[in-house]
Amino acid sequence: MAIVTISRERGAFGRSVAKALSASFGARFIDREIVDARLEAMGITAKNRHAFDERKPGFFAALTTAVEEYVCCLKQILYEEAMNGNCVILGRGSQVLFKDVPGVISVRLVAPPEVRYQRVAETENIDLREAKQIVDRTDRDRGGFNSYFFDTEWTSPLTYQLVINTEHLEPANIAALITNLANETITPAVKEQSKTVLKNMAKAQAVERQILHVNRIPVFFLKVMCDGTQATLTGVVHSSDVIEKARQAAMIDGIERIQCRLEIGLHGHFDAATSRRI
Repeated sequence: MAIVTISRERGAFGRSVAKALSASFGARFIDREIVDARLEAMGITAKNRHAFDERKPGFFAALTTAVEEYVCCLKQILYEEAMNGNCVILGRGSQVLFKDVPGVISVRLVAPPEVRYQRVAETENIDLREAKQIVDRTDRDRGGFNSYFFDTEWTSPLTYQLVINTEHLEPANIAALITNLANETITPAVKEQSKTVLKNMAKAQAVERQILHVNRIPVFFLKVMCDGTQATLTGVVHSSDVIEKARQAAMIDGIERIQCRLEIGLHGHFDAATSRRI
């Protein structure tokens, strides 16, 4: 089977479809609980886990390194969970994080607002007015999360292989539709290619986290690329000592060789948006 990402409007059967889909082919279901537990193990505080989970950070939070550390850990978790294949990932910007990975099917679930208000009202046993507030706030939060963390418009259909209006469909029917697509399009060769790509992406995120957030080494505009057992580092540092510290921190399990392309320079002499010398 494949890796499937589910993006959903509130009340569009997102969780129900994801659970039905994971059950249909015995896949792991990666949701908030799984991600939250791993974030906690990585040292992300409960306050930040709550503040950043599918929400746009507040003004003061955005001024700290906590946001960068959160998204770095999130990427590492999702890549590591996915690299063994057969998983369904619910939200968390996964449609963006996996967009260049072969063998990944990204799905967006939508429905007319009135339908979603009614569903939430029935599920939560609340009136329509309160349901509307919940639905509108959740959609706004999820849109803000995707825009802030991944600079993407989550409503764009071009991000997905499938956009499904769930108004007249049941979760089991939608899960069957996605399963059929995966069975028709994901070959064993594609699965192996996907596994290799994801292993490299997971290692790259792990190296980045070790350098920037575990060892707190000041490398500006750090980029990490992994190919098997080799990691390539690019970025800007202020001294040769920092280069050596970054090299040592990058030697995590599974990395045997470092291609170090870090440059010594003044942080202020580089453009933060482009990482180019000015």
